[in-house]
Amino acid sequence: MAKRRVYEKKFFIDANIQNPPRPKARDWFVRKADSNSIPEYTIEGWEFTLDRREDSLGIAEGADPQLNFRKAFLPEEGHYWVSRDFSGQELRILANLSMEPVWIKTFLLGGDPHKATAIAIWGEENYSRVMRKKAKAINFGLVYGKGAEGLASELNISVKEAQNYIDTFFKKLPKIKKYLDNCVRFATQNKEISNIYGRKRRMHMQISSWGTLLSAGKRKSYNFPVQSMGAEVIKLALIKLYDSLITSEKYTNSVYFINTIHDEVNFSVEYSIVKEVAKVMGDLMVHHMPGYPVPIITGLEIGHSMGLIWKFNQDPDTLELTPIYEPFKEE
Repeated sequence: MAKRRVYEKKFFIDANIQNPPRPKARDWFVRKADSNSIPEYTIEGWEFTLDRREDSLGIAEGADPQLNFRKAFLPEEGHYWVSRDFSGQELRILANLSMEPVWIKTFLLGGDPHKATAIAIWGEENYSRVMRKKAKAINFGLVYGKGAEGLASELNISVKEAQNYIDTFFKKLPKIKKYLDNCVRFATQNKEISNIYGRKRRMHMQISSWGTLLSAGKRKSYNFPVQSMGAEVIKLALIKLYDSLITSEKYTNSVYFINTIHDEVNFSVEYSIVKEVAKVMGDLMVHHMPGYPVPIITGLEIGHSMGLIWKFNQDPDTLELTPIYEPFKEE
């Protein structure tokens, strides 16, 4: 029997400084900043508010400021916390490896893959934010090799309903099913699986005495080519950032590398050059898988601390920053 862990009462909490606990998510309201705007919630002429104002433009995703340990991590004075994140890169990688036309078209047109999946499964007439959330769980669940039981638990639905979702997903997106089946076949026959750059994972211990791949082995055969490719992408991005940004004399005392967390890179950037540096980071970090159509790109988040950052789009020509938000529907 495993020993029961005993927690000791302490004045200071134990925390993983490299990856502090994420705060709860919440909706924020977006408006143009003015002289009354709160500096902590104001980024490049845009203010994020907890309450809706007369001039609020829409709703943006953000973090709850309450019990937010990440707010303790700050950039240099006079700097923004700037984060570039390969968010959703697994889906872009899987779109390339499977050559699934629905996802490829969605990514190349700048669309939302979770919305595309929701529409493919339930139809455009039934699309809603709730359906998108379910589709997101399905998309990432399948990348990580999650089955009907795991998906049912996450979505709080029956196993039968979860299996129906998975079956419909594979029916509507057949190239993904074909690719995943090929991964299982390759891993079984070769007792290993690899990504397109040659990194391998041995699978000898995942083969049963009957010569078939165990359930855990199937999940790893699905996951490894995608996840390991994601690891290659972030390493290559860090090398380019080091050579062109971190060690550049041009940005001495204006740009500081802070840390990386999984597929996220964080910098402290002086207010006056945030647009320029955000663009440089995005250009350096983009990755093109040889022979595949969908680029692996980063999202952009900016704030005054690690705990309160918001998603932004950037115009590639003017470099103007615009928060990503859902506009209010006209009544």
